[in-house]
Amino acid sequence: MNTTNPNKDFIRRRDIASKQDPSIHEVPKKITSNSKFLLERIQELEDANKELNSRYDLSKKKLTEIVETNTKFIRIIAHDLRSPFSAIIGILEILKEGIHNYDMEEIESFINTAFESANKTLNLLDNLLIWTVLQNKKKSFNPVKINLFELVREEFEIASSQSKPKFINCINDIATGVFVSADLQMSKTILRNLINNAIKFTNVYGEIKVSSNEIDLFVEIIVQDNGIGISAEAQKELFKSRDFQFTEGTNHEQGTGLGLLLCKEFVNTHGGEIHIISKVNEGSKFIFTLPHYI
Repeated sequence: MNTTNPNKDFIRRRDIASKQDPSIHEVPKKITSNSKFLLERIQELEDANKELNSRYDLSKKKLTEIVETNTKFIRIIAHDLRSPFSAIIGILEILKEGIHNYDMEEIESFINTAFESANKTLNLLDNLLIWTVLQNKKKSFNPVKINLFELVREEFEIASSQSKPKFINCINDIATGVFVSADLQMSKTILRNLINNAIKFTNVYGEIKVSSNEIDLFVEIIVQDNGIGISAEAQKELFKSRDFQFTEGTNHEQGTGLGLLLCKEFVNTHGGEIHIISKVNEGSKFIFTLPHYI
């Protein structure tokens, strides 16, 4: 009885097949190579999937923060617009119904209150308008050559309706030959908000000074006051978009901190930086940089 060993038979047939087709020896190698390639591709896909999930979580978090910030922002704007209008309407109603019941000093006081409320509303609307522009910075960003001395002079003139009632001395210490390369509207907004902020926190007969230092590719601009200053704890929250700051000025001026957020956004758009140096009862310095026009 003949018994055939199956292993020997397989080896014999393989040897015959390999003589007919030598490439058969390459099959195991190709299988191993393809398996390794597939494993690498699977790992890459898994890594990509993790990255996408991470980006999704981050985007979801950012979107949630934006929605929360905008909701709070709209609520604040609605409140801040209602308050000054209510004051103006109330004063006009008093004068309409009995202007002859008040002497000139009382009438002047009413008018001053209405004027301050109107100014506050105008500043708020200006910032609101600029904020909407900020949502599309790429289309609205248009750097031009700006004479910094003239820009500060113009902004001091605009702010005089707020500084004069407090007898604040505004000093333009910018050299006449200093130029920056910046978006004009954004630059005005930065200075206007910082100057208004300085007026707000400066006492009667105080002083505000705007100066500059030319530092290579940038110009450092300092808006300084000798007002009430800002605590170290409050400084940490100044430029955070989720924490609007309600702080009363030396003459009971109100504000939300929206202006400082715009300053930070616009300075960053120019590739600059902004920070504050301040001590309680010793005044504040807001320091920011804009590209130097050389």
